[in-house]
Amino acid sequence: MTQADPNEDPRRRRTRQDLLAAFFSLVLSRRYHEIRVADVLERSGVGRSTFYEHFGNKDALLSASLEGPFQILAGLVRTDADAQRVQAILEHFWQNRALARSLFQGAALRIVRRTLVEHVEAALSRDQRSRLRIPVRLAASSLADGLFSPIVAWLSGEAKCSAQDLALALQLCVAASARALQAGHATHSNSGDAP
Repeated sequence: MTQADPNEDPRRRRTRQDLLAAFFSLVLSRRYHEIRVADVLERSGVGRSTFYEHFGNKDALLSASLEGPFQILAGLVRTDADAQRVQAILEHFWQNRALARSLFQGAALRIVRRTLVEHVEAALSRDQRSRLRIPVRLAASSLADGLFSPIVAWLSGEAKCSAQDLALALQLCVAASARALQAGHATHSNSGDAP
């Protein structure tokens, strides 16, 4: 799920991929809170010190595993967003819904949500940031929740629709929410100070 750096040493890239693959296989058979770094090491055949060269902890491994898809979802905050790429991510989530559902609930939820918020925050343009009524982190949290909640409900079967319809709806909702967060001139400081 993560994007490879073309300049990265092939051995480092392979080690990183081995760690991610081991993590994914463990997530399919266990709850996130039951997985230990030692389990990932055993499954991947990678040594402890090598693991820590790549990831600070298990949460960083989870966050890295979501990087590629979440960058695409977060891209919906931009005016040039591509709903077809989002549709492809949603189809991937659907095909791997057992994995997605296990990561999008319980102990992993906090890390998953934080990762999406960080990607949404990074996707906001300088112009978008300058027009926000609220601090950037709050806006990113609102937009991320508007993306995440419908996806989780869809994956859990609360309501049915096609990945294409959901992708288009997410695009429209995020655009409307972004406009609402930016409407008019900001009346509060974006410094993060409470009123």
